Amino acid sequence: MTYRFSLWFSAFALLACSPKSETDSDTQSSTSTSEGPSSEGSMSMGHSQTSATPGDTLTTSAGQTVTTASPSEPTTFDPETATATDGSNSDTVPGTVSTVTTGIESTFGTDFTTGISDTDFTTGKPCQDAPDQPHDSPCTDSSGCGCASSTCFVIPALGGFCSECLADTDCPDGGCTVPNPIVGLGAVCNLGQPGDGCESDAACNNPAAPHCSELFEVPGIITAATCGACDTDADCPPQTPHCTPDYKLNDFGGQKFCRAPGSVPNNSGCDFDGSGDQACASGFCGEASIMGLLKLGICGECNSDNDCDMGATCSDPAADLDTGALVGSVCM
Repeated sequence: MTYRFSLWFSAFALLACSPKSETDSDTQSSTSTSEGPSSEGSMSMGHSQTSATPGDTLTTSAGQTVTTASPSEPTTFDPETATATDGSNSDTVPGTVSTVTTGIESTFGTDFTTGISDTDFTTGKPCQDAPDQPHDSPCTDSSGCGCASSTCFVIPALGGFCSECLADTDCPDGGCTVPNPIVGLGAVCNLGQPGDGCESDAACNNPAAPHCSELFEVPGIITAATCGACDTDADCPPQTPHCTPDYKLNDFGGQKFCRAPGSVPNNSGCDFDGSGDQACASGFCGEASIMGLLKLGICGECNSDNDCDMGATCSDPAADLDTGALVGSVCM
């Protein structure tokens, strides 16, 4: 499923907006005939109509022959049968012969025998997804109308997954672990243990991992934070002063630990925005970039060509989405 994550990143910059469809307005046609200067008894029903004087015999567009009634005779209109009823079931309307098409199904746009379960009742619009999909299934409708759990965790610009939660407030015993787009898993509730997903410290229930700290961020798309030993260096004791990420790339997770100076080996995570150089055994914490969107710190041999012997060049650190491996920089 790592190919999907790669395709999603590539597609982020290529979003297309579907043009709004235009609905043709209903058209009505009317043909009027006049017998003399009088227009007495003319009546508009919002349908095609022909004006006539009382007592005239006319033929409807459906081929029926009707006789206009006296204006003094009470006349009612039944839209279900599209007929005028004056007590004798005669298709007569004072001064008017009307032909009506009810169009009930096209007006409401819903097949009431099959369409109810496919409707998003939060908006009244048809659901964009197939109904009753299981956990981890792809979904696009943020109402969750297509998921058996009624929850679709949508990742902006990329789509979503049928999930257990959208936020920590959906999980009574811990936090909400965000979807894993690398292998295609939906969001799940957790118990607030080390490495579990969270939005705040309140979701973290283990004294060994009381801090909710960000590990991965694709700006404007998704952020993964987990319960760990620290969020910043300020949360660490003097003997292990460096708050350092331990990435679990395939899980789109991991956690942060307090590390001693010079204790983190090459090809391991480090804080490239903070004290990562001091935490790395090599003294070099490089920044790896996945498709220019997801950035990670990795301990390596160098941060620039100047850190290498004369004539050697410093490679860029990298991360392998297929294996989850972190590859630190090397002098070549």
